[in-house]
Amino acid sequence: MDKPKVVIDFNKLTPDLLDLFDETYPTGVTGKTIRYPNSLGQIVTAVRIETETTNYLVKISARAKEVLTNEDLDALIRTAVKSKDIEEEDAEEQEPQEEEDSHKSNPDEED
Repeated sequence: MDKPKVVIDFNKLTPDLLDLFDETYPTGVTGKTIRYPNSLGQIVTAVRIETETTNYLVKISARAKEVLTNEDLDALIRTAVKSKDIEEEDAEEQEPQEEEDSHKSNPDEED
């Protein structure tokens, strides 16, 4: 038997559902959202949470998106900065190799 499916706004979650939301998305909702048009043609952003008896589609309001986005942005910024540092280190390591390769590729030059 299928569980009932309920669409609910983030602001109307009960304390129990808020706890479940936090357990389900402890690191934020980035990359886990669903976007769909509502009956007015507006794009709605939502995430899924599931209880033993019901499947919920939780609509993320503009205010909730701001709060979640700020937390998620912090994590994304840390990841992006770390990735950029790694790319710069890789580029620095590759430069000396390219110079060495250019010396080796010219047989007329002595080492």
